[in-house]
Amino acid sequence: MLKSLICAAALAATFMLIAQPAFADPLKNAMYHQRIGNYDFQVATEPSKLVAGQPAKIVMRISGVNGDDLVDVPLKLRLVRDSAEIASPQPVIIQYGHYAYDHTFDSPGKYVLYADLTDNAYSGQTLTFTFLLNVAGQNDYYLYTVMPGVGAAGAAAAGAIVVIRKRKART
Repeated sequence: MLKSLICAAALAATFMLIAQPAFADPLKNAMYHQRIGNYDFQVATEPSKLVAGQPAKIVMRISGVNGDDLVDVPLKLRLVRDSAEIASPQPVIIQYGHYAYDHTFDSPGKYVLYADLTDNAYSGQTLTFTFLLNVAGQNDYYLYTVMPGVGAAGAAAAGAIVVIRKRKART
């Protein structure tokens, strides 16, 4: 009897040393963050600049305000553009604070992602988190990401030509 009690105590002590509170890892490069009530909600996109016609992943992290992991949280997503709902996947149960939603945006523009979280733990109400997503067109992407470098190089070359011509004109 004493031996089994000692074994149980040793097992409990080992478990207490090993078991640590679980925290949902914060998202790297989280572009959006909202806090409503007892919940923190972060959103990041992969790629970070969304482009129409290219697959994208919307990565979400939901945690308590103290950083603890939320388990079995019901979530309903809605993707809206110009007041029209364009995507509404089935409700999901967030297991360990993270969820990823894959979507390909058909056209460029401003989109709104609504995340309806059912607050079973505290109020019993539905909390709606709102995130604005900008989706560039193919040409917009190149104009704002690739072309600035080309434009700067072109301006430097033009400046060098002007300086060289002025020097030649003096001699």
